[in-house]
Amino acid sequence: MLQRYPLPAYLALRTALLVGVAVVLWALGVRGLLAIILALLVSSVISLFTLGRYRDAVSGNLDRRISRTRERLDRAAASEDE
Repeated sequence: MLQRYPLPAYLALRTALLVGVAVVLWALGVRGLLAIILALLVSSVISLFTLGRYRDAVSGNLDRRISRTRERLDRAAASEDE
């Protein structure tokens, strides 16, 4: 799944991490806006260290898609010039 669809896998893991951190904070008694802010911050820091492989796969996939689109546009422009 990582090779073919890296973005949904990455987003699912980020969401699961955010929810997991929020549940832990809630269990510790942290509530309200503070819990949301802390969950976002803590899950972001954790994801920096744990989800690097997924983030690299997403950026590589995006880079390949952009390159293919640019090549297609360049070929279309070249064929217009002829």
